[in-house]
Amino acid sequence: MQQRRQPANGNGAGGGTAVAAATKAVRSEEQQPLLGQDAGAKEAGTSGKATGRGCYFSLAFSIGSMGLACGSLWQIPNSSDRISLQRGLVLTSLGFIYFVSLTDFCNKYLLETTHGQRFRRKYRLMMSDVLEITNKIVSAIQATFSFLVGLIVCKSTCTKSFVYASHFLMEAYGWFGTAYFMYDIWSMYKVHTQKIADKLHLLRITKGREQGAVVSNGHANGKVNGSKSPASGNNNGSTPTNLHEICDYDGACVQIPKDGRWDFLKYVVTHPVMMIHHVFIGTFGLLVVTYIRGGGHCIYSYMFMMEFSTPFVSLRSILSTMRLKDSRVYIANGLLMLATFFVCRVCMWPYVMWRYSLAIEAASLWSAMCGLPRGCLISIAILFLPQLYWFYLMVLGALKVFLPQKRRPPNAVLPAKSATTPTPTAVVNGKN
Repeated sequence: MQQRRQPANGNGAGGGTAVAAATKAVRSEEQQPLLGQDAGAKEAGTSGKATGRGCYFSLAFSIGSMGLACGSLWQIPNSSDRISLQRGLVLTSLGFIYFVSLTDFCNKYLLETTHGQRFRRKYRLMMSDVLEITNKIVSAIQATFSFLVGLIVCKSTCTKSFVYASHFLMEAYGWFGTAYFMYDIWSMYKVHTQKIADKLHLLRITKGREQGAVVSNGHANGKVNGSKSPASGNNNGSTPTNLHEICDYDGACVQIPKDGRWDFLKYVVTHPVMMIHHVFIGTFGLLVVTYIRGGGHCIYSYMFMMEFSTPFVSLRSILSTMRLKDSRVYIANGLLMLATFFVCRVCMWPYVMWRYSLAIEAASLWSAMCGLPRGCLISIAILFLPQLYWFYLMVLGALKVFLPQKRRPPNAVLPAKSATTPTPTAVVNGKN
């Protein structure tokens, strides 16, 4: 880790020395409280090894819970057998253990191990960045499991009966996977609140640096280098309009409360699309449909394979958090994300309905849809409409990447960069 430095007071011999000292002070001040908050590990030389063991202990819990879940299915003789309620509840409990322990492993690895600390220093990651990366890693892993289950079930059941065939693996992962969606609501809430805490910390540092600019430059206009202090955006390319906002996953900019508090109920109310999606999938979509319906698993397998696009979405968010939006990897992944999301989430449901109309020998696709129960039509709308909304946000984000000149405001002349003190957010984002 870098040595601790006291904040510079601007009394150095010359403006360049003062700026350099202030920059180092800002880096040190941001990295210490935000990058891990592991002061105990820094003070004790042997503490890092102990926390490393705790990191892999969490990994062992995660692997063990997954192993027990797979072992509980090993004794099922026939692929068309049902999952009992008792076995399903055990799978859900193991799912909670798996996803929580996997999250704990990722957080501890990035916050407490030598490789994790080196990674955080390289990309100047704050605590909220670490939580965001962990959340996306777990999301990508869950999506991979879901896609593999859907692919296996599709190959096994669709050749038998498109409407009535069943497979125990579909019901089993329905019980196991519902734990993820319940866990992910809380995980996203923790990321949200940590973003607020980190942004408030940056605001305090920014206020101090602007006061220091009065001493070194003889003026303070609330801006640095003639422009507002840059603020971190989100994985959809949105940027806050002022320092008192943060950007959420859906592109909306949220005003930071003055007291920094954002309780769980307020988070649920202010994020209705994601809450409806997670609660519906985690309860009705993965439990009621698979356990009560007990058939039609070929159709449901396509719903599971919709998750094929999620790893690309998660990787885009991770690269954005690491401030690698200008890299070729980010652009290539963005194109793959748009393509897979369009095919697997936007085109998937029309294709499934077309296959369904052929299976029941309906006169047309429209007549097949009209013959579905009202509850089924509502369920399809709840699943399909958010996909269109999120794809729209992705297209907007792609336009900002590939057409940056057309998206910029028509400012006549941008002030040239000078030797003024960089803002803390700029330092964190690697723009120093």
